[in-house]
Amino acid sequence: MRAWKWGGATVALAAVTAWMACGQSGPGEADGLAKAEAATVTLGDGHCAGVVVGQGRHVLTAAHCVAPGAGRERTNFEDGRQLQGRYVFVDRGRDVAVLELEAKAPVAPLEVAEGLPIPGAMLVFTGRHDRPGEPQRVMVERWGRCPSLPDVPNALFTTMHGEPGDSGAPLVDEALRVVGLVHGGARCSIAAPTQDVAPEVQRLSRGDAQPLARRAPSAPR
Repeated sequence: MRAWKWGGATVALAAVTAWMACGQSGPGEADGLAKAEAATVTLGDGHCAGVVVGQGRHVLTAAHCVAPGAGRERTNFEDGRQLQGRYVFVDRGRDVAVLELEAKAPVAPLEVAEGLPIPGAMLVFTGRHDRPGEPQRVMVERWGRCPSLPDVPNALFTTMHGEPGDSGAPLVDEALRVVGLVHGGARCSIAAPTQDVAPEVQRLSRGDAQPLARRAPSAPR
C-alpha cells in the first residue's frame, strides 16, 4: 500500500483518501489520489513538471521552466504517452505558464482554484510519476513575499519537501483543485499561487479565439 509522508511519519493511504473525500461529493471521489497523480506530467527531458487542467487541452507549469524564446514543449504522461504543445502564456513575475497541447490529454484534467488556500490549510503533493517516493500531505505555513516572485504578494510557504525538477508540479486542495505550482526555495517548499490564471484557463477551455497575451519578463533582479 502506498503511504503518505507527514511530519516524518507515514499515514496509511486509506486514511488520507478519507481525508481527501471529506471535501468532495458524489461516488467515485475516493480515487482522487490516482487522478491527481495521472494529471501531473513531466516536460521535455524531465527538467520540470506540470499539470493538465481545464478541459484537458492545457498544462500549467512554472514560467522559470520555460527557456527564453521557447515556443514548443513535449509533455510526458504516466503511461508513457507523449504530446507536443506550444506555450500560449508565460508570466515570469508570477512564475506561471500555460502550454496548449496539440490534442486532448489522455488523462482527466484538474480544476484550477479561484482562491488562495489560507495558512493552516492542508494540501496534497503527489510528486512526479517518474520518481519513486511518497506523496505528501502539505500544510500552508504562511503567505509572504518571495524575491524570485516579484509580482506575487502572497506566495505560499509550505511544509513540502521537494527536489530539483519538481518545479511546476501542482499542489492541490481537498477538492483536487490546483492552488499552487512548486516554485523553489529551501526544500523546494515555496509555491506560486495559481488563482490569478484560473480565469484564463477557463477562457482557453471555452475555445475563445482571442489568444493569451504573453506578459513581458520582469526586469532582471
